[in-house]
Amino acid sequence: MQTTPTRVPEAVHGEVQAAARLLGCNASELLERAWNSFRQSAEFGEELARAQKAFATGDLGSVASMLQDRATQRARQRAGAVRALRRG
Repeated sequence: MQTTPTRVPEAVHGEVQAAARLLGCNASELLERAWNSFRQSAEFGEELARAQKAFATGDLGSVASMLQDRATQRARQRAGAVRALRRG
């Protein structure tokens, strides 16, 4: 199976490496554990079901709205991170 590397911020990479060492596993095993935990969460299940339904029914408005909401959340997080660095 061919894979494509996924880039993560340096701070996240460092935290994952440190946590993996403390937990006695490697980073990929820790990522697998985290993913399995997240995908069982109600939040993920609801978001995935909503996206699947929108795609299945061809509801492009809902798909666009979900993507816009996600972009807005990311922009707010990035702006907050920049503000924190400037105060810093």
